[in-house]
Amino acid sequence: MHRSRHREHLRHLERWPGHPRGKRRRWGLRSRLGRAFALTALLAVILTTGMTVGTTMRVLEQFRPETSVTLTSAEWDVLVQQAGRTIMSGAIRAALVSTLLSTVVAALVTRQLTRPLLRLADGAGRLQAGERGVTLPVPPRHDELRTLTLAFNDLTVSLARQEAWRRGLVADIAHDLRTPLSVMRSEIEAMQDGIQPADGAALARLHGEVLLLARLVTDLRLLSLAEGGALSLHVQPVEVGAMLHALADTYARRAAYAGMTLSVHTAPDLTVLADADRLRQTLQNLLDNALRYAAPGAALLSAAPAGDRVALTVRDHGPGFAPDSLSRAFERFYRADASRTRDPHGRASSGLGLAIARALIEAQGGTLEARNHPQGGAEFTVTLPTHSA
Repeated sequence: MHRSRHREHLRHLERWPGHPRGKRRRWGLRSRLGRAFALTALLAVILTTGMTVGTTMRVLEQFRPETSVTLTSAEWDVLVQQAGRTIMSGAIRAALVSTLLSTVVAALVTRQLTRPLLRLADGAGRLQAGERGVTLPVPPRHDELRTLTLAFNDLTVSLARQEAWRRGLVADIAHDLRTPLSVMRSEIEAMQDGIQPADGAALARLHGEVLLLARLVTDLRLLSLAEGGALSLHVQPVEVGAMLHALADTYARRAAYAGMTLSVHTAPDLTVLADADRLRQTLQNLLDNALRYAAPGAALLSAAPAGDRVALTVRDHGPGFAPDSLSRAFERFYRADASRTRDPHGRASSGLGLAIARALIEAQGGTLEARNHPQGGAEFTVTLPTHSA
């Protein structure tokens, strides 16, 4: 299928007058460069010859009184004219040879210049026809054509990676939507068949599945807006210590239920430039992740200056990330081992919390990183620009 589309694309290009395989190939880049080389060589020879002949004639005229002792004036004029014709004929031969040589050299040089360009045009056509994984041979010389070819190869690799990512994203979205929809369908069909009564408990289960669907759709929209730069932000000075203490108070009961304790360590008078609501949402996502996966123990919220920025840290004392989980922590729909979560149903998280957290922080000009703390546990670090009073 890709090959037939590629051939159709090539036929379309050949009908285009500017294509090197079209009817007007004589006006291609290679031909134009060759003619430019030849014309330049011809003009250079003509100019050089004219100046040489003029100089020679002037020199002969200067030596005329000394060398014309045995020659009459007419004989001297004839001698000068013959010398001029001889020089001119030699110059014409030199011009023809130079033009021929420059044409040959131009053909070789332009062939080397245009071959990578033709490959790039062909590769672009194959990409447009739907073929993926197109890789072009890299020119050996370290010049602009090599750089352009390497950039094209990197582009094709990136496109292939993005397409694979999009396919995986669609599959993940379909999977996460299918699970609550299947539960709702089973519940409703059981009610319709009289197997299960439509009581308050059944409606509560359906309501929970609807909330899960709504949260998933909301998270997807928020992530799309944040990554697309379309999220509305109200950036203002935010006092970090007050926000961390408020979050610790809010999550104290949930943390106690999970067997964890929250503590706050922050330097005084730390202020960042951020959207207060989005920053609070980011920290809530990080706390939710800690409460869901970390082992019982202490969790620390801290803030400290880091140069011209402020670093906010959420650290737990659990098992930390598995080696393969750390590199995928911020992937969409990625979830760690379900056996490590506290949610009994395994569906409390949409798998978008950390991806949303990073997108929100990056939209505010900050960074979000994850690592395993040397003393144990997972650690998330948010850095944001500081506000100087």
